[in-house]
Amino acid sequence: MPLDAALPVQRFRADIVATAFSPHRHDTYTFALTTRGVQDFDYRGATRRSQPGAVVVLHPDELHDGRPGAEGGFGYAGLNILPEILARHRPGGGLPFLPGGVSRDPALINAVRAMLDLPPQADALDQESALIDLALALDCLSDAPVATSPVTRAMVEAACDHIRAHSARGVSLDELEGLTGLDRWQLSRDFRTLRGTSPARYLTQRRLDQVRQAIAGGDRLADAAQDAGFVDQAHMSRHFKAAYGITPGQFARTIIQDPAPSHRHPVLH
Repeated sequence: MPLDAALPVQRFRADIVATAFSPHRHDTYTFALTTRGVQDFDYRGATRRSQPGAVVVLHPDELHDGRPGAEGGFGYAGLNILPEILARHRPGGGLPFLPGGVSRDPALINAVRAMLDLPPQADALDQESALIDLALALDCLSDAPVATSPVTRAMVEAACDHIRAHSARGVSLDELEGLTGLDRWQLSRDFRTLRGTSPARYLTQRRLDQVRQAIAGGDRLADAAQDAGFVDQAHMSRHFKAAYGITPGQFARTIIQDPAPSHRHPVLH
């Protein structure tokens, strides 16, 4: 599985000097290894602080923000991973949760660094092994996840596949009910258990994935919005800021996609 913005594991670097991220939420796990400075953020009712060497762990669909905690800003190297990617490597398939949002656990930090260091040419065994190590390290620090059946996981996976395949035109709960055989209440409950978010938000995030790729490719924002299935650029921009805490323009200037880092502690710029 290549590690780039088009697929479920995305690597990036950021160097934040004065930018503050407004409160937002997204449907991925985010692992952010702080490499310099101090990062402050509000998460689950408290202000958290991450300093160099610590890793921030944000659970899907949890509201959070982000800002420099000291002069000079902060830098980090990060991973966004769709929850199903971690869940498929774990017995029971539920989602592990780290309540505090920041860890200095050596096993977790080493697992995050190993994911950041995977070269583009890494073979499937190396990639899968790194993901399993990350899932195991997170499990050791987390609240116990809810157990789910193989049938439930298969139905939610089918719904995700359908949403991804038809993200530009959109899908309805009627479609997903017909596809899975689950009523919308049960589907929404099981979807949140396994994906940490709702089907509607999952659809929006897949559209935003496409927008991020378009931004990286230099497309006009209006064209990116239309191609991804948003009503217009303003509609896309509202969802973009709600998901990432910054505007599409700020994202283009601030976030550096990093599919092939060559240093154990990536150089930020």
